[in-house]
Amino acid sequence: MKKIVFVFAFFYVFTAFSQVEIVNKPVKQRIRVAENAIMLNLGYNFPILLNKTFQTEDLWKKNAKIGFGIGVNVEYRRQIMKEVIEDNAVLKKPTWFAFGAGLGVSHWSKSFEFDHANDSFDFKDKDGDHCIVYLDYKNVKEKIRLTYLDIPVFAEFGKLNRVAISGFFRLGLKASVLVSKKLNYEGSYTAIGQYNQWGVPLSNVDVLGYLNNANCYSNPDQKLSPFVLWGSLSGGVNFPFVSTKKNLIAKWILRINANIDYSLTSISKAGEDPYFVQARLRINQSNMLGGNGSRIFSAGFSVSLIYCL
Repeated sequence: MKKIVFVFAFFYVFTAFSQVEIVNKPVKQRIRVAENAIMLNLGYNFPILLNKTFQTEDLWKKNAKIGFGIGVNVEYRRQIMKEVIEDNAVLKKPTWFAFGAGLGVSHWSKSFEFDHANDSFDFKDKDGDHCIVYLDYKNVKEKIRLTYLDIPVFAEFGKLNRVAISGFFRLGLKASVLVSKKLNYEGSYTAIGQYNQWGVPLSNVDVLGYLNNANCYSNPDQKLSPFVLWGSLSGGVNFPFVSTKKNLIAKWILRINANIDYSLTSISKAGEDPYFVQARLRINQSNMLGGNGSRIFSAGFSVSLIYCL
């Protein structure tokens, strides 16, 4: 997290002081800033899934895969201009602020798996009798793949310089509509109830949930939020495609930036408590999406090709 904060602090300072022209003196006198631009953005992110299970259970922390998020969108950006009078003429000059909106698609993939794990806890069964439950999990896998239609809006600090390297900092919101989901679950478990007051273990008692080699996901709970609101921060550098020798003003600009995204609303809805509520693995529920619901925090980078109108 400290590294991420440092990166964005660097971009902020760079934005304020990096409007240094890379061209010779004649061009310096006629610097151009794009008032309107179209952007094609390609991004790659590394998501962290946040819910009570992932934040507290070592079983998940050890076996969760890195996962990825990819996105592509097209944006329109407009620089805020102000009118000034110079030499008895009214001129437009760019401020440090811009705004814009876009349309895109994003895809998220996350998974976890383990071969074998044990579990035990004190339990009160449906009849109100106390016992110790022993659970044995085998070959458990979960994988979620979610695709969204995105509508981002943003405010940006910085000038889109067409003849000089420049920096920027952006604060944005993104509304996402779920358009596709692929949820894959595998795994089995064996549950035994040890009743010390009677000195006997119980197994293969379906009504009490004591099963042998049963499917962990015979009827998983898959409540996904159809709409997700995201917050985002990003900062980076703009590189105009310009020839300083020919004194040309760039029509195209390359942008490289780092970004952070966080789902302000949950990507899934809270599920009901399973029968073995103390268990490390929630039986017959999506553990990645269940519980109190999950959110995504991600950090990554993107590359943009900008066309100045």
